[in-house]
Amino acid sequence: MASFAAVLAALPGCTEEPADPAPPPQRELLDAGPNAVGFIETELSYDPVGTPTDRELLVRLWYPAVDGGEAAAAYALAGIVDLPTERALDAPTVARGTHPVAVYSHGNGGDGLVAYPYGEHLASHGWVVAAVNHTGNTALDALGGRASPFARVLVDRPGDVSAVLDWLDGDASPLAGSARVDDALVFGHSFGGYTAFAVAGASADAEPLIEGCANADGADEDCAVYADPEVQASLRAGYRDPRVKAIVPQAPAFITGMRDGVLGELSVPTLMISGRRDITTTDATTAIPAWDGLDDPRDLWLEMPDGGHITFITVCTDLDEATLLAFQPSAPQDGCGPEFIDPTVAIPVMNGYLLGFARAHVLGETRWRDVLTGPVWGPGFELTVADGS
Repeated sequence: MASFAAVLAALPGCTEEPADPAPPPQRELLDAGPNAVGFIETELSYDPVGTPTDRELLVRLWYPAVDGGEAAAAYALAGIVDLPTERALDAPTVARGTHPVAVYSHGNGGDGLVAYPYGEHLASHGWVVAAVNHTGNTALDALGGRASPFARVLVDRPGDVSAVLDWLDGDASPLAGSARVDDALVFGHSFGGYTAFAVAGASADAEPLIEGCANADGADEDCAVYADPEVQASLRAGYRDPRVKAIVPQAPAFITGMRDGVLGELSVPTLMISGRRDITTTDATTAIPAWDGLDDPRDLWLEMPDGGHITFITVCTDLDEATLLAFQPSAPQDGCGPEFIDPTVAIPVMNGYLLGFARAHVLGETRWRDVLTGPVWGPGFELTVADGS
């Protein structure tokens, strides 16, 4: 991912070398950090809710590393499509000390590897970033006819995030002893935005789901999941993980499926990011009702007037047209056309806000709070803070 100054230089009407693309405090967040970046692709398994079978998860890890001359990391989206990396190295030694954690949750039918611009940026600033593939809800699952029922996905996704934190805190992780899981940020795109809200305490409204299946026949896959007493208990209890100190939902989905008032009960701050031209999770059905429901004075809403649903990931530029349409058929109308803000321009700005929000509200570095709520940092963005300004 290009530097913020280089991104601005590429915009129409901008000079080749902007004199001051952002004040120094913002530049510290927008530019890459001082650490080398390591990358590992690995797996974990855990015992999920409502099934006797262990759940296997593919996990990608980015982390601050010691550059020992390792080769560049190899990225393969869905295991088959090569993606670029500007700075990640293949499994170098993790940097000394313990590092705060960010967990990324991909969108419906997606892949955790799309988090690589965020993973590389946060890791360069000293964070361990884990991007989990939600088994049963990935691109390969959809293409292979192995997609899980919606009800199963609703339960599994927040469970996956907590399982990743458990694993990072144990001896089985390749970063054992290096991840500080009690200082965790969760961020995610689309259905990953739901996942972030769920682990913060705003999960699905259980009763309509359970009661709606009271007279269902055995052929309804969702109702078969909801009929399980363990699933019912977990839905009613919710999926709040106290290790999560802040969340960043991007174009969050399933807002209408949450219990009325639950967003206002969250005890952690939210940085919500959305695009007004999103036709998948529209302003009217997601961003506006989510913002109206939030009630924490630390909450922020970062909007892209020309942002679509795909603006949050780099598939527009990383994939050829045929692969892009297979991966996301709506992409030309929902973030990848010339009328949208370029994701390679938008993502560096989102990276800066993501890092600043994490440092302010996960690490408690209060000096970033005024920076976050001040004038917006980049072109194509608007900011609303919790006091209504």
